[in-house]
Amino acid sequence: MRFIRKIAIILFSLSALLCAAEGAAADQIAPLESEIFSIKGPRGGVFFKGSFELDLSNEVFNVLRRGIALTFIIEVEIEKKRWYWVDKKIADAKERIRLSFNPLTRQYRVSIGNMNQSFETLEQAIYLLRVISNLKVSNYRKIDGEDYEARARFFLDTSRLPKPFQVTLKKDDDWNLDTGWFDVPIGAEEN
Repeated sequence: MRFIRKIAIILFSLSALLCAAEGAAADQIAPLESEIFSIKGPRGGVFFKGSFELDLSNEVFNVLRRGIALTFIIEVEIEKKRWYWVDKKIADAKERIRLSFNPLTRQYRVSIGNMNQSFETLEQAIYLLRVISNLKVSNYRKIDGEDYEARARFFLDTSRLPKPFQVTLKKDDDWNLDTGWFDVPIGAEEN
């Protein structure tokens, strides 16, 4: 009886280690720091800034090197807390960031809105992807951490990939680059 109990404990420990290792491998994108802040003035508004840890797997890197563009999306939502009803969404923003590689010029290109920038190395391009600064969420509004809450999400939009890739994707493979929704602290108002 003791022998069976010891084997069960060993098997349980091994399965826990395998699950932990699998979870660590699945986290290829994670938020490092983020903040919502508001600025007064003619060019003022409510903005998001943040940085992320982003690692491309070999499979994703190989597809990028063959000239297939990757589209990442940052989504931000701000809600006003209400005790008498469900929270009210007051602002949201969505920004597409496109990463591509041109095999002829051997350069990486990052496109954010109307801005395009080329890089010699993938590390330089990934740095621009990882750091989001001054993403406008809404026009100026006084917000604080007591009455408002914010959340964000950064992910690879697999619906923008060619159809043959979309058919073969699974939830637990290397293409699942997603932070999931995470809470964003609300900072002090700047002038």
